[in-house]
Amino acid sequence: MNLIFLKLGGSLITKKDIPFSENKFLIKRLAQEIHEARKEKNFRLLIGNGGGSYPHVPAQKYRTKEGIINKQSLKGIAEVQDSASRLNRIIVRALIDSKENAVSVQPSSACLAKNSRIIEFYSKPLEMILKKDMIPVVYGDVVFDLVKGCGIISTEEFFVFLAKKLNPSRVIYGGIVDGVFNADPFKNPKAKFVSKITLKNYQEIRTKLSGSAGIDVTGGMLHRIDKCIELAERGIESYIINGSAKYRVKNALLKRKVIGTIIQK
Repeated sequence: MNLIFLKLGGSLITKKDIPFSENKFLIKRLAQEIHEARKEKNFRLLIGNGGGSYPHVPAQKYRTKEGIINKQSLKGIAEVQDSASRLNRIIVRALIDSKENAVSVQPSSACLAKNSRIIEFYSKPLEMILKKDMIPVVYGDVVFDLVKGCGIISTEEFFVFLAKKLNPSRVIYGGIVDGVFNADPFKNPKAKFVSKITLKNYQEIRTKLSGSAGIDVTGGMLHRIDKCIELAERGIESYIINGSAKYRVKNALLKRKVIGTIIQK
């Protein structure tokens, strides 16, 4: 059956400039759009949510991405894991309230990394959730690292790893902009929209991309494009859309034409 990966970006579901503040109204609306799309068309769905103003705050404070570097690092692991899981539970609850059978999948308990690259992810429970036509919800999280002690793995990295096993038909990233621009559209009103990125024009566009607005320890838009290119190399198309625009996520799930950037081979 058709399988889609959908990321709900941290900038979309939280107020990234206000620590530990989720966008309750938008989360509820997105959950309803997802349910409406699943009622209209039969497809399986894996959702990943970004961290936004939840785990990125303690991750930056304790420099968790760098590994276990001092006496406070273990407290940082606990704080980041707790913050990430709290936001994830908010997303799962909204999906359940919208009549979807969503189940949280906690990466920190199922994943091992080596120098910030995933080397193991026990995904069989996640695969069982999909087979039951339920929705597994993963998220960017702190993980234990065989070299550094710990590290941060983004939702995009989990998507790339899981795509090798699950082979989704496409991947959708919902953020707060219409897609990719050649400059930060929040800072540069002359930023030009990029409708398509391919293996041929990727390097040219990459030099013009920058990180995301607000705190983001996973690298922002540039990191997302890099991971989309890895998917494109496997023949999997990705779409970057504005999830804050009404029905944009629903229409993208139903493969209707929407404003956005497509990344393909």
